Amino acid sequence: MKKYIKIFLLIFLLGSGYNVKAQPQFITAGKIEFEKRTNQHSLLEDESMWDEMMKKNLPKFAVTYFDLYFNEEKSLYKTGRDPDNRMIHWGLSYISNTVYKDLKNETFVNQKNIFGSDFLISDSIQKIDWKITNEPRTIAGFECRKAVGRIFDSIVVIAFYTDEILPSSGPESFGGLPGMILGLAIPRMHTTWYATKLEVREITTKEAAVPKEGKKFNEKQFRVEMQDILKERDWLKKMQWQMLI
Repeated sequence: MKKYIKIFLLIFLLGSGYNVKAQPQFITAGKIEFEKRTNQHSLLEDESMWDEMMKKNLPKFAVTYFDLYFNEEKSLYKTGRDPDNRMIHWGLSYISNTVYKDLKNETFVNQKNIFGSDFLISDSIQKIDWKITNEPRTIAGFECRKAVGRIFDSIVVIAFYTDEILPSSGPESFGGLPGMILGLAIPRMHTTWYATKLEVREITTKEAAVPKEGKKFNEKQFRVEMQDILKERDWLKKMQWQMLI
């Protein structure tokens, strides 16, 4: 009799339009588009006639797009569609970043093009001591939680991740949280990254190919190389964090 009562109640609830919540679906592969926004006026802090003129002609924010292809074993972050407004500070225009992560072995290959020179950095994925909070935010339709960490000892990084997307990755070189990072902010860089849309599908080998071109370094060697470049080109110091992440 109890069995028949349970069946009757289930039929009644479904027939009456009762909202039976489906079990959560966890995503393991796909493509995420990120919108990167940089306050490019922050690169023009000198009170010179040139900087004032640049501020009048450049929009406050440089908006660019990147794609993250991912599955449970790997991810590749690279330049996406063209921005709507191409008026971008020249310093930002000449720095590009492609990041391959081997999630299984916790290693990365980072291909950077800085003012026409290619660098290829291979190393272990950096470990960030994330502090996870209960602060929520909805990004691209996903409920996310806030986490705060530091890189290079003093640079604060704010991330929002979702555990509905299982691979532990995110924009640029960031990851290490229990799920996918969909939102990122680095106040020191005056820059944010936010996911705009997700395409759930399998990725191809070509879409997540390991970068191979560039002068080879590990991460420590590359930082030393950048310090030498900055000594010779003092005007690049405002872009140093863009070059290092």
